[in-house]
Amino acid sequence: MTSTRDDRDSADTALVPVRILNEHVYCPRLAWLEWEAQAFVENADTAEGSDVHRRVDEQRGSLPLVDNDPNAAGTATSVTISSARLGLISKLDKVELGSGEAIPVETKKGAPRKGKVPVWEPELAQLTAQALLLREQGFEVPHAEVFFAESRMRKEIQIPDDAEEWISGLVAEVRSNVLRPSPPPPLLDDPKCGRCSLVTVCLPDETNLLKSGEGTAPRRLIAGDSPAQPLYVNTPGAFLRKRSKRLVLEHEGEEIGNRRMIDISHLAVFGNVTVSAAVVRACLEEDIPILWFTHGGWFSGYSIAHGGSWVARRQLQFGIAADPEQALPFATAFVEGKIRNQRTLLRRLSIAEIADELDQLKKLAKQARSCDRVAGLLGVEGAAARIYFQNLPSMLRSDDSQFDFNGRNRRPPNDPVNAMLSFAYALLLRDTTVAAIAAGLDPQVGFLHQPHFGRPSLALDLAEEFRPLIADSAVIMALNNGEVKERHFVRRGGAVSLNKRGRAAMIKSYERRVAVSATHPLFGYKTSYRRAMELQARQLASALEGDLDQYRALITR
Repeated sequence: MTSTRDDRDSADTALVPVRILNEHVYCPRLAWLEWEAQAFVENADTAEGSDVHRRVDEQRGSLPLVDNDPNAAGTATSVTISSARLGLISKLDKVELGSGEAIPVETKKGAPRKGKVPVWEPELAQLTAQALLLREQGFEVPHAEVFFAESRMRKEIQIPDDAEEWISGLVAEVRSNVLRPSPPPPLLDDPKCGRCSLVTVCLPDETNLLKSGEGTAPRRLIAGDSPAQPLYVNTPGAFLRKRSKRLVLEHEGEEIGNRRMIDISHLAVFGNVTVSAAVVRACLEEDIPILWFTHGGWFSGYSIAHGGSWVARRQLQFGIAADPEQALPFATAFVEGKIRNQRTLLRRLSIAEIADELDQLKKLAKQARSCDRVAGLLGVEGAAARIYFQNLPSMLRSDDSQFDFNGRNRRPPNDPVNAMLSFAYALLLRDTTVAAIAAGLDPQVGFLHQPHFGRPSLALDLAEEFRPLIADSAVIMALNNGEVKERHFVRRGGAVSLNKRGRAAMIKSYERRVAVSATHPLFGYKTSYRRAMELQARQLASALEGDLDQYRALITR
């Protein structure tokens, strides 16, 4: 996948992977994301490329030094060569040796390019760099070759006369970009973006659209939602183990379910479930976050891999969060977005006459923009919450008095509706935590919510605009559809919580809601609410880095 830079002192002396040179010629932003941020997303092209490389990825043969055996002949595959002078390191697919000559043979999945040169410039840069590395070892390299798997053809590639000057210039550009705290700007309306595996991370059209109104409406470059879905483990006393490439859930010695790891986006573990060390290691290796919940549904923490570096991005986040003046615009967007979405939900679902309340919420949303301190924003948010929750019963259709709602309460909830809200908010917080991690941000350091032990403040910030859209909506649907009954709750000492069946019912309602596909109000294409949370986190990261002039909340009409 990606090459780490752990063993290097600085960008000035970094050995640049030749593959990154290829990406840099294709798109400097792509090279930065793959090398510096360690970002990688599999798509059909990368998966097919990995498949055609299977034979040459196996190490066979050796590459002797010319001084030891100038007449060596044979073939070596998966050969790694580096040069401090050239500043390069590369794993060559295949090297064919004979009479002091070495021919690098690269395997490509497609067909030759039409014209005099059968490869595009990025591939030419890669082959040229490989030829220079072999020459550095003392071999004569008359040319390079490419085997095209689709057409089963092999073509000679001539090495440019100015090879070393060209490649040294590219190495200098890559090293210079590494010193940037943020990636280079995205390409503008470029057809190359459509085939790029990192388009969902880079967001070229979205960034250009939001950046001072530059660019046109985003092309439909975004792949559909990943088929990978959360795996909920909600059986007390169960044991989760790994078997081959699957996670297997056992209870009292019996297997009760299993799922392929490739189908899991993240793992949500509730209560006293035992997760084996093999499962934890596999999730770290496959970049699958594990989110831990108490038996009652309180979100208590997460386990994640080191992931990409994103150090500069997090440093910016910390610096802005520590400066009240810089943090205020972000906090304002979160609060205004939440209030406006609360108003929209009431307007859509309330069966009562609430024109005055809707006007009050509209005024409070505008008032949020004029606050000059986060403390003032919290006061506005609190006033809006009182109006919203006072009118939440007008959106409920249940005649069961057990589901009467008399305002928000928590820690612990003392009625069924509040228990459902608290559980839904915990699920939402899990998703915004995953979104923040995916965007290279620290979930613990927020702009509206102040850092506090055990509280993922940024995840809470990102959750604000989605509370009405996802969590509240999931609760209202579950009640109005009769999916949650009185038997789904446990009452102890005035506290109310969902039991196992109740949690399962709420998880089903919540997952149904986040899977809803809606037209994105900023970008104009359809996306699920779960994907929208990640888009918001990535937009926030771009705003922190200055790629965008402001963060815009997702607000529905």
